[in-house]
Amino acid sequence: MALVMAIGITSVLGIVGTTAMAYSTTNSVESTQSVTRQNAFTLAEAGINNAVAVLNNTSNNSLDPTLLPSRTSCSTALTSTCSSPYGNGYVTWSGTLDRSAAVWTLTSTGYSRNTSKGNAGYSSKTLTAKVSITPTITQPLNNPSWNYIMSTQTGNTCDMTLSDGNNTGNPLTVAAQLYVLGNLCIGTNQGGVAYAMAPVIVQGKVTIENGSIGKSGQPVSDVHVKLGCKYQSNTLHNPCRNGAPSAGDNVFATVIDSNPTTLTPPSPAWDTWYANAIPGPKQSCTSSSGTPPTFDGDASRNNSVAAVFDLTPASSYTCRVGPGAIASLSAAMNTTQTTVSVTSAAGFPTSGTYRIRVDDELMTVTAGQGTTTWTVTRHVNGSTAAAHSSGQTAEWDDANTIGEINWNATSKTLTTKGTIFIDGSAKVSQNSTYNGQSTLYLSGTFLMDGTRLCALSSGSSCDTANWNPNADLLTIVANGSGGQVPAGHSIYLNDAQFQGALFATAMVRLEGTTVSDGPVIGTNVELGYDVSTSTATAAFPTLSIVPVGMPSNPVVYAQPNPPQMFSG
Repeated sequence: MALVMAIGITSVLGIVGTTAMAYSTTNSVESTQSVTRQNAFTLAEAGINNAVAVLNNTSNNSLDPTLLPSRTSCSTALTSTCSSPYGNGYVTWSGTLDRSAAVWTLTSTGYSRNTSKGNAGYSSKTLTAKVSITPTITQPLNNPSWNYIMSTQTGNTCDMTLSDGNNTGNPLTVAAQLYVLGNLCIGTNQGGVAYAMAPVIVQGKVTIENGSIGKSGQPVSDVHVKLGCKYQSNTLHNPCRNGAPSAGDNVFATVIDSNPTTLTPPSPAWDTWYANAIPGPKQSCTSSSGTPPTFDGDASRNNSVAAVFDLTPASSYTCRVGPGAIASLSAAMNTTQTTVSVTSAAGFPTSGTYRIRVDDELMTVTAGQGTTTWTVTRHVNGSTAAAHSSGQTAEWDDANTIGEINWNATSKTLTTKGTIFIDGSAKVSQNSTYNGQSTLYLSGTFLMDGTRLCALSSGSSCDTANWNPNADLLTIVANGSGGQVPAGHSIYLNDAQFQGALFATAMVRLEGTTVSDGPVIGTNVELGYDVSTSTATAAFPTLSIVPVGMPSNPVVYAQPNPPQMFSG
C-alpha cells in the first residue's frame, strides 16, 4: 500500500510540476511576444519621428517630394548598412507628398526580434500619419539694401547715371534713397536737369555735368560721398561742398560728409530657387488653365525657354500648386453690399467659413458655400471696403496655396504667390494691376514698353501715395542680357509704370516717362530724362516684410505642422 501510494503521489506531483512548467513556459513566451510587439510599435513610432525631423530641418524643402525615400534604421549588429542603433530591431520609414493638397503621408514599420522563436523571426508593426504643410510666403526683410536704388558695380567712370541723354524735357526726379558702390554721374550728356530729392550715399565720387543733388531751398537730408564731388570742370572737393557752383559743388544738403554707410548688395540664390521654386522648373502647375508659363526647356538653368513669356496676354491663364481656387465676379459690387456673385464656385469650400480676396479687400464667406452666391462679412483683417468691378478676380485667400501665377484678362489682374522661376524672359504687354507677395526669377530679361503694372492703381497711374509694399510686392529678379532688351541690359522700362522691386545682374535702364515706385538694384542703374521714382517729394514706403525668395534673405520654404491622423 505504501508503495502504491508513493507511486501515485509521485505521479500527481509530476503532473502538477509538468503543468506548472508548461504554464510558466507559455506565460514566458506570451510575455516575450508582448514585449516584442511593444518594441515593434515603439520602433514604428521612432520611424515616424525620424520622418518628422527631416521635414522640420530648416535646410530641407518640406515640399520636395523626393525628401522622404524609403530608409531603414537598425542595429549595426544586424547589417552594416544601417544608419543608427535600434537594439534587436529595425525600422523602415518613408513619406509620400500630395502637393495638390500640401500633405505628406508618412509610413513606418518597426521590426523587433522575437527571441521566443530562437531569434529566428521578427514581430512587426506599421503606423501611418499625416503631416500638412503650410507654405511660407513672406518673411522679415534681412538686407536693408532693398530700401534703396542701388548700383553694385565699381571701377567705372559712371557706375550709376542720372539723366543720361540729350533730351531737354522734364527733369529726372529721384525721390528714393540712392546707394552707389562706385561712382555717381549726373547729367553726363548735358541732358535734362537731374534732382536727387532723397539721401545720397556714394562709396566712390560724384560727377555733376548738368544738374544737382537737392536744390536751393529744397536740400536733401544728408549726402555721404567717400571720394568727393566735382561739378563740371571745377576742382574735385572732398568732402563735397554745399551750395551753388560758385562756391560749392551744386550739392544742397543738411548734412554732408565723406563717411558713407556700408551696405552689402543682395545676392540671388539662383540654383537654390531653380531647384525649389514652386511653380518652377522642378514643379509645374498641379492645376492650370489657359496657357501658363513654360518654366524650363531642359534640365539645366541656362535660359532655355526661347519664347518670351507675356505675363499679361490677351487671354486668361491660371497655374497653381497646392490647394486653392480662383473665380471672377459675375456682377459688380459697391462698398456696402454683403453678397458676392461669382462665375463658378469650383474648388472653393462647400462648408464652413473661409476668406476671399477681391482687389485689396478681404472678406469672410459665411453662407452660400457650394453655390455661386455667397454671403460675406466685408473688409476683414484690417482691409478697406471698396467697390469692385464685374469680372474682377475673387481668390480663396486663406487656402494653403504653395505657389501660383494667374492672369485675369477681363479685369487685367495678375495674381502671384510664392517664389516662381522661369528659365527664360518675361514682359508686360497690357496695363494691369497685381495682387500678392512673390518673387519672380528670370534666367533671361524683363521688359515693359509703354505699359503699366501697379500693385495699387489710381485712375491711369500707379497709386504712389497709398501703396503698401508690405502687403503686395512683386519682385523681379533678372539674370539675362540683350535679346528683347538692349545689349548689356537685364531690365528695360520705357514710358512705363512699375510698382514693385527690380533686381538685375546686368544693367537696369529706366527712360522716357517711366515712373518706378520701389527699390531698383542692378550692376549699373541708369535713370533717363523724364523718369521719376515714386513721387516728386516722397520715396517709396519702407520695406519690412518681403516675399520669400527675395535675394539675400534667408532661404526658407514651408512649415510642417505636427503629425496627425495616426493609424495602425
